[in-house]
Amino acid sequence: MPGTSLLGMLSNRVCLIAALHVVGLPGLALAQASPLELKAEAAPPEPAVLTGRIERIEIQGNTRTKESVIVRALRMAPGDALTAGDVGELKRRLMNLKLFTSVDVTTRADGPGIALQVQVEERWTLLPIPVFSSSDGQWQAGVFAVESNLLGLNKTLVFGGLGGNRGGTLFTMYRDPGIAGSRWTGLVTLQVSKTDRERRVEDVVLGAYTDRRFDIAGTLGYQLTPELNVGGGLFSLTNKPLASAVGGSVPERGSVHGVTLMAEYLGQDFHFYFNEGLVARASYREGVRALGSSRDLQQLSLSASYTLPVLGTHALTLTAMHSRSLGNPFLDAQLLGGVTGSRGFTSGTLWAETASTATLEYQVPLWSPRLATFTAHVFVDVGRVKWRDSLTRYAAPGVGFRVYIRDVAIPAVGVEVVRDPESGDFLPVATVGFGF
Repeated sequence: MPGTSLLGMLSNRVCLIAALHVVGLPGLALAQASPLELKAEAAPPEPAVLTGRIERIEIQGNTRTKESVIVRALRMAPGDALTAGDVGELKRRLMNLKLFTSVDVTTRADGPGIALQVQVEERWTLLPIPVFSSSDGQWQAGVFAVESNLLGLNKTLVFGGLGGNRGGTLFTMYRDPGIAGSRWTGLVTLQVSKTDRERRVEDVVLGAYTDRRFDIAGTLGYQLTPELNVGGGLFSLTNKPLASAVGGSVPERGSVHGVTLMAEYLGQDFHFYFNEGLVARASYREGVRALGSSRDLQQLSLSASYTLPVLGTHALTLTAMHSRSLGNPFLDAQLLGGVTGSRGFTSGTLWAETASTATLEYQVPLWSPRLATFTAHVFVDVGRVKWRDSLTRYAAPGVGFRVYIRDVAIPAVGVEVVRDPESGDFLPVATVGFGF
């Protein structure tokens, strides 16, 4: 199912964009070692790989993860032929589950063929995850209980909430990448919130109200290939807005019930502090009057991100997003600001009916002790955002610093400084987030 960030999902249900690029936990050796460490330690020679017909698959080290999950990810079974080039590919497939800190695949003679031996080291997947963000006087903090390997079946369950000086949100999510071991996938999300919404231009509040909403959605998908997933489902959105303390018109309450369509391509390889390759997502949802909708709503979201390793341990990432929301210009506005593509604006204050953004980022590891990796990055966000008759074009460069914890599922802690496109001031942004 579509990958998400908690901060991105909670701030905007249309654009599933992250306040921070967060990328799992320990991965390949190149991603964990610094250039000096790579020079100092020569890699031991790889043992000879026996090839031939697989007679059996032996799995060790999985105290929580079910063997069926590992075998399904291998996409090989007894009776298949193993070639010398397959071993590296099998390691890659298992590491991309993001359940293991290390994977070793070896072979030995077994009767007329070979035995495929898989040794894994699991990471800890059940954790309370703190979430915090601060941007130009607006802050929110909370905690989420996250289990990314529920019942040892590689299913994800999230529950938690956020509170701050602009209101609060409760959120839960269940994601199943293989219902009953099949190619069918499932995603269910539920969000209940009461938050202040403010539209700002050059730090002047031009529109505000208090938004109360109940948003539930379910999607059933099908894995056409290991990388490509498509599906559809239903959603229900109810809004009961109130007058804001700062004044402004209040939109009418209403509800929308409708259908969703989605497609995603996950072609990235998991590394410790970046994911290499292409990921692309498309989602569309539309209200249907026959289902009881009191107003019209059409929402489209497109996004793609490609990361290229540079000099072995550096990462160059290009991200592009386009979204469009046709409905009530207040209730259905996309709330940008404080997230990738629009970090130069205060969180949630840049409203959009149509938004096109792009980000170019270059990340460099600075120091890699045993427990963590410290990185620095430079970036520029550019965008074209339209809300009613207002059009905003911008370019916002910035720099940042992140810390990636190695052995537990706590993602990067980040601090960034971005140039505000409207005032020219430098805006500090601090974030702790979690991505899937």
